[in-house]
Amino acid sequence: MVDDTDRERAIYQALKAVDEVAAALQTHLIEEHQADPERGATQSTSTSSLKLLRQARERLGEGLRTIEADIIAHSDEISLRNE
Repeated sequence: MVDDTDRERAIYQALKAVDEVAAALQTHLIEEHQADPERGATQSTSTSSLKLLRQARERLGEGLRTIEADIIAHSDEISLRNE
């Protein structure tokens, strides 16, 4: 049986992984497809995708705050916070 701490750590790891993928996609859209990162940019396929990724990352951030990810991140061996 999984206890609450293990469950929160698993949720944290999953949310962080999805956030990292979204960050990579955002970078790809900006660098390779010249998506304009400004919120008021002219709409195009790339800027629309960038907007959706930004919204997804905001929701991921809410989820991470809900499980108090800042506390979990201190023991995360691969967290950038530890560098």
